[in-house]
Amino acid sequence: MTIQNELDLFRSYAKSLARKLDITHTDALNIIAMQRRHPNWVALMKAWDKGWRPERHELMDANEESSLIESSIRGFDKVKTTQGNIAGEPYTLEVYFDEVLISGNGWGIHFGHAPSEPAEIEKLTSPNPLDDKAFFSQVMKIAVEAADGVREAITKDWGAAAMQPDKDGRAKHPLFKDVFSAEWFCLHCDGQSDSAQLVANMWHCPKCSATPIDIFAVPFWKSA
Repeated sequence: MTIQNELDLFRSYAKSLARKLDITHTDALNIIAMQRRHPNWVALMKAWDKGWRPERHELMDANEESSLIESSIRGFDKVKTTQGNIAGEPYTLEVYFDEVLISGNGWGIHFGHAPSEPAEIEKLTSPNPLDDKAFFSQVMKIAVEAADGVREAITKDWGAAAMQPDKDGRAKHPLFKDVFSAEWFCLHCDGQSDSAQLVANMWHCPKCSATPIDIFAVPFWKSA
């Protein structure tokens, strides 16, 4: 692809973002447009035709921009692993950028980013160590504390503007630059939520648990 202007540059960014997030190229273009304060890609192109041009800082690659939400000790490629045992039964705890996995001999429990998502419990053997209620309780306590720590760290990364709605109920999207709203829409299920509901669920859709990348201030997909 020959880069002739900023639109071509954004299209190139969108291809990379679509691969990274496993979304369509159209969705990636809309994300890039919203990061530049346009409701969608079509609106950005219309603004271009009328003379709008991005500022220098708005030429940042969306992939580079998404990396800004990482902290010095948390990142997409960082995994903190600890091992221990409960009543002689070994376990391994792995803390990723936004999820937690605790596992042992024949079992595993996964906690995602969203509080609305129930823990995924997998038993590969029978009988299983998780059948013991006391053991299961201790495992869950360890995993829940780790998951709470991950969510607390993400909250700090996103900042107060994203995690504390203002007096008008408006909050800043944690991933999209300078996008504020009191009402939000889910691309995945078409649900509508207010800022307080999204903050309480770590910016995942309260209805379907879709990730923050699917949450928008404007339902551009409804536009004809």
